[in-house]
Amino acid sequence: MSASHSLSPVQADLVRIVSKYVLLEESRRNLKGRCPFHKDQATSLMVSPEKNIFQCFGCGKGGGPVEFVMAIEHKTREEAIQLITGSY
Repeated sequence: MSASHSLSPVQADLVRIVSKYVLLEESRRNLKGRCPFHKDQATSLMVSPEKNIFQCFGCGKGGGPVEFVMAIEHKTREEAIQLITGSY
């Protein structure tokens, strides 16, 4: 990551990133939606704005902004960081 990036991928807004791919609904302190990583008939994907993490209770995928971008865009960790710091 170059010095010109002022946003750490850990600080990236996961809700904003996930919202580009998934319709999220409020669910108490978290947000929920249909998981894009498996055929989801329910809303098994949970996103915690407070902790900046996601977890699918259907397929088990979880993590933060970098892990979500890696999985949804089929990118390496370095490529996902570049996407997050450049365009999200």
